[in-house]
Amino acid sequence: MSDQDRASLEFKGSGSEYFKIWIVNLFLSILTLGIYSAWAKVRRKRYLYGNTSIKGASFEYHASPITILKGRLIAVALLIVYSVLSELFPLVGFFLLILLFAFIPWIVWRSLRFNARMTSLRNVHFSFKGRLGKSYLYYLVIPFIFPLLISTLFSFGYSVLVNEYSKEFFFYFSELINFPDYYRTEILILIVGSVSMYLLMIPYVQKIKMSYYMNNSCFGQGKFSSNISASKFYLIDILTFLVTAAVFLFPIMIFLLIYGFNTFFDYGSEFLDNVNSIVPVFLMIAVYVFMLSAMFLSTAFFTAKLRNYVYSNTQLNDNISVNSNLNTWRLYWLYLSNFFLMIFTVGLAYPWTIIRKIKYMAETVSVNNVEAFSQFVSQQEQQQSALGEEIGEAFDVGSGIEF
Repeated sequence: MSDQDRASLEFKGSGSEYFKIWIVNLFLSILTLGIYSAWAKVRRKRYLYGNTSIKGASFEYHASPITILKGRLIAVALLIVYSVLSELFPLVGFFLLILLFAFIPWIVWRSLRFNARMTSLRNVHFSFKGRLGKSYLYYLVIPFIFPLLISTLFSFGYSVLVNEYSKEFFFYFSELINFPDYYRTEILILIVGSVSMYLLMIPYVQKIKMSYYMNNSCFGQGKFSSNISASKFYLIDILTFLVTAAVFLFPIMIFLLIYGFNTFFDYGSEFLDNVNSIVPVFLMIAVYVFMLSAMFLSTAFFTAKLRNYVYSNTQLNDNISVNSNLNTWRLYWLYLSNFFLMIFTVGLAYPWTIIRKIKYMAETVSVNNVEAFSQFVSQQEQQQSALGEEIGEAFDVGSGIEF
């Protein structure tokens, strides 16, 4: 394919311009007790979307501030009700939390639909066609209910076999009042089994969530398709774990070397006193530095490998392909430098950190056969509410898809 048919995303936003938007949004949101935050969100997204383009065509964000404000007010009202009831009636708060947990798939589904519909390119809107039932399957049943159910069956089976309750099946349930005392092993099996299965299934859950999102996303009448495998997700997760472990092991090796030197080589009490006075400070600084390094490096490695893999296996209508060439070390440096910018400027550099990140993320994405975008037309859909997205933000519920 010729270079004329390939184009990279381009971001032209500047930190100084975004700072003006950010500081005004912050001031007006505080002044209006949060009411202006809906307009602030739209203004912020329209600036970021409008400065992101491909071959001269910019993205657009179409959400209405009033729509977002309505959803946000409902979300805040629900959050207040939950907080008050949790303080007054802890048991009621616990059941409300379970109820919210049951609504997470709906929140994710509504959020994906809303955000897609509010985005357009060349006057053609994106959309998300995923079914609500699939959202419940991928966000609730498989990652949580399935491990809990299997672990419960193992726990019950252990109790029946070991305690010889097979002839009195309902005895297991008749003693629930004394459950913590009589069934300690069963509880341990239930907890350890559920957590272990959940951890082992994380890469698979990541894969099915990503497939759900990618394979149900549309651009006009065109449909995205992504051919990704769970085995690749397991490989990326394992490599990420090894990278993180290697970074964490480095300060431990330094610690052992210092104390090994101190133990086997006695150069005099004055020298050892000086070393011993420095070691605790050095170790404390080293621990913080390497913890941050491990966090940023593992995040950069995981993000780069995962996005490069998913994007490189994604197409639109089988004739437009996407590529990503994120570099782990450049992304790591971006995370690390942004962190120190935030520290040294007491948070005032936040707009510049956002611009730097978006600019790099955009320039590493390219699209082949970009001229084929002209064949797509937008499909008419009903106006959608922002309720799902705002409830998700109020209760800190994410889709698990940050791309």
